[in-house]
Formats: sequence, C-alpha cells, structure tokens
Amino acid sequence: MNDDSKRRPLETPFKRGDRVTIHTGEKGPQSLARVEGFKSEGRCMELSDGSLWRADGKRQWHFKGGFYKGPWVEREAPGDADHIAKRRTIGHLRKWAHDLSMDSPLSGPALRRILDLVEKETAAAEREGEAED
Repeated sequence: MNDDSKRRPLETPFKRGDRVTIHTGEKGPQSLARVEGFKSEGRCMELSDGSLWRADGKRQWHFKGGFYKGPWVEREAPGDADHIAKRRTIGHLRKWAHDLSMDSPLSGPALRRILDLVEKETAAAEREGEAED
C-alpha cells in the first residue's frame, strides 16, 4: 500500500493533523485521536490510535456489509474530551466497586474517606443543578 499522506480526496472534511472524535451509535463520543495521514490514493484515513477509516469518516476501512451502524469519525467538538473522561472514570469506578469485597486491601477508614468524597461531590453537583433551575 503506497503512503499518500500528502494527498487527500476533495470530498473528505479532514486533513492531516486534525483532532477527531470517534463516536459510537448509542454511547456518544468514545475516544479522541488525530489524523496521521491518508493511504490508498487518499481514500483511507489513518488515525493516531492506529485505526483506519474511510476518508469521509463514515465507517471503518475494509468494513464489509451493506448496512452499517458502527462507529464513525467527526471533528472534535467542545465537550467531547470531558464526556470521554467522565465515561472512562465511571467505567473505572464501576470496575473498582465490582471487585470490592471484605478481602479488599483497603482499610475501613480509607473506604470511608472515598465514600465521604463521593457524597460531598454528589451534594455539590445537586446544589449546582438546583442553582441553574
């Protein structure tokens, strides 16, 4: 496959160096990446995470099938990074809580400090929500 990183098709909204967001159908922004270049005479876009996409960002490169409802690529929008960070943090907390048991290495006081912080942040977020209404 020739490296055509200097060439890109006229119909692509992306260019080398653009920050993009990979979206999933139901979950919203999934991850951030940067356009590294174009291949296959400018029809294939390569992202910094190593994934390959059609140059228009509508589907992954070499995906077979006529009806496609998978992830797609868009320019990074304001709020995408925050959404992704929150989503990943929630995932880590869920995994941590799922593995939590009486045999966990954390002490009772350490767990209480974690719970106190969660309760404090939850109350602050509720107060902010009430203030906006």
